[in-house]
Amino acid sequence: MKMKLGIVDTMFSRVDMGAIAMDELKKAYPEAIIIRKTVPGIKDLAVECKRLLDSGCDSCLALGMVGGAPIDTQCGHEASLGIQQAKLMTNKHIVEVFVHENEAWSEKEFFEICQNRVRKHAHNAVLLVTNPAELVENAGKGIRQGKEDEGRIDERSAGEERTIRLAIIVSRFNEGITSEMENEAVSTIKSALPETRIDFEIIHVPGVFDIPLALRKRLMDKRIDGAVALGAVIKGETGHDDAITRDVIRRLGDMSAEFRKPVTLGIIGPGASRKAAGERAKPYALHAVRSAIYLVRLLKDGVEVDMEIEERHDSKKGNASRR
Repeated sequence: MKMKLGIVDTMFSRVDMGAIAMDELKKAYPEAIIIRKTVPGIKDLAVECKRLLDSGCDSCLALGMVGGAPIDTQCGHEASLGIQQAKLMTNKHIVEVFVHENEAWSEKEFFEICQNRVRKHAHNAVLLVTNPAELVENAGKGIRQGKEDEGRIDERSAGEERTIRLAIIVSRFNEGITSEMENEAVSTIKSALPETRIDFEIIHVPGVFDIPLALRKRLMDKRIDGAVALGAVIKGETGHDDAITRDVIRRLGDMSAEFRKPVTLGIIGPGASRKAAGERAKPYALHAVRSAIYLVRLLKDGVEVDMEIEERHDSKKGNASRR
């Protein structure tokens, strides 16, 4: 008996997810009977999937895009609840394939997520019916739909010495000072504890006010263990420096708690003169990097380390690599 699979997508999605699913299924399972339906939006998916399952489909793919506004998130949640109810009513699988607009930072990235997630889940929808044992073989492997796989964690890998990965966000404003901070941060990493391997990346932003957005993007990457924010806000004739610095510091603290990753502060100000900022550049950068390394080891590895940094800055002797 041929497998009968239903595909339901939406007009609201900005990517033709149904066409992607059809392409993948026809190539991989040419004997399968595929029925495709399209509905206006994600809250219409559940009833159309139920109709297809009631009419003889063995399983369904529910494909939808969740927009970036708060109301879209609410609609996505409501649609998911409806899909769960339809599954329980029919006792058949509906594989929910939602892509959230806020997952991506560009249209190119969004399209790639759609491609990856739809194609992988198309196989899952088939295997749930025809060969669920194959899914058992993949249990615990960190397989992910939409982006690259996370990978397995087992007793061996959990005990291995791992690399700390830091993101260093540097403000270009007052570049004479912040470039010195950047150089000190790099030197500090390269002369860090011999038993600690550190990979790092440097991201430049126009000003201190722009640090939080760039920081959020990097913290969303699970491979990043922590971040260092470097910048200088010089005292002017108004209270602008005070307002900027306090707002940025608050947002950095909030993101550190939200993502449960260390975000250390190497921002000079408020109230600093240009002379004072120049004097504080190296100490602020050094302390911020030291704190980041210490906190990553403490919070993620449960290791309280001695943060005395060796007095050597020869990159050939260091143990850091720049990504």
